[in-house]
Amino acid sequence: MPEMDSLHRRGKALEDEFFHRVDEQLGARLREKLELEESRFDLEAETGFHDQELLDHLIDAGIRSSSIAALALVPAVFVAWADGRVTPAERQAILSAALRHGVKDSPTAFDLLETWLHHCPPQSLWKVWEEYAAAVDQTLTPKMSAMLHAEFLRMATNVANSSNARFGKGKLSVNEQVILDKLAAMQ
Repeated sequence: MPEMDSLHRRGKALEDEFFHRVDEQLGARLREKLELEESRFDLEAETGFHDQELLDHLIDAGIRSSSIAALALVPAVFVAWADGRVTPAERQAILSAALRHGVKDSPTAFDLLETWLHHCPPQSLWKVWEEYAAAVDQTLTPKMSAMLHAEFLRMATNVANSSNARFGKGKLSVNEQVILDKLAAMQ
């Protein structure tokens, strides 16, 4: 009989441990879902966008309401990485743009920008930026839209020219020009 009680207790302990793990997994999934919903709600409030797919793409790319300002610099960041590395002059040009556009005022946005400057962002970020830019474009008058596109192009061109002027090359690399052309075509 004592052997049966020992087996029963051991079985009960294993069962309790199993259900404890299941509860932890369910709790973690619930917390993740609630955090996603909260991020989506905050981002929707910050941007005014109601497209859940766009909001999810932004969230998947690491964008939160506190870091949305960094998106304005995505084209400049991609131009900086066009040749495989960010030069000190390109970095300075981007940080100057961040200062002018208030990105430095948001620690989260600035940290995200710093991450992009230290580690080449994935191509999926460009696609998310294109979606975001198209959504913003829909909320603007044609004149404001043209001004915004011109500003994106100006910032990106400034970054491309920053290293070239310093080293006396005087012309953009093929990779930089491809990104600038892609950006210009979006107007």
